[in-house]
Amino acid sequence: MPDILRHQLEPCSDRRSVLECLLAGCLELTGTVLGNVQVMDWKTGCLAIAAQRGFNEEFLRVFRCVKADSGSACGRAIKDRGSIVIEDVLLDREFAPYRTIALEAGFRAVQSTPLISSSGAFLGVLSTHFPATHRPLDSEMRAIRRMGELAANAMIRKQVEAQPMDAAEVAAEVAERIRQGRETVERSYAVIRRLNAG
Repeated sequence: MPDILRHQLEPCSDRRSVLECLLAGCLELTGTVLGNVQVMDWKTGCLAIAAQRGFNEEFLRVFRCVKADSGSACGRAIKDRGSIVIEDVLLDREFAPYRTIALEAGFRAVQSTPLISSSGAFLGVLSTHFPATHRPLDSEMRAIRRMGELAANAMIRKQVEAQPMDAAEVAAEVAERIRQGRETVERSYAVIRRLNAG
């Protein structure tokens, strides 16, 4: 499935289409119809739903802004930077404030996996929700993490493509990096000279 997703992401024209493609692929993989992708807004420290399937207005209202201190699966995924699986929302103590919302929305289990690029950038969280108590297979979770990484990389690529630098900006950026590199090398030589002199 991750390789299929890679090919599906290539023609995506923007971040929204990347997220929709990711969500569709993960819903198919996990065999469920409820899911969402939230994108991190670092200015507010909140996850905000950017793509979703099957949720009612109340769910969307409650989860429109989720922070790391939330007991929800997606909130914990921010804090842990790893996948969170809640096999039964009715038994999970941290999830208690959201139990009624979950039951009204039609799910009893949830997994939330962060979207982390291959360079380590945290971009958001993908969640799939299940109508009965459930724990996804380890192979499914590995595939979801890989799909999340591919989508995060594609999101970064789309952002860069949307804000191209002109030749002068590129030249200035390269010159600045060269200058910083020279300063670092000169400082290193100065330290070595001092050590050799001492």
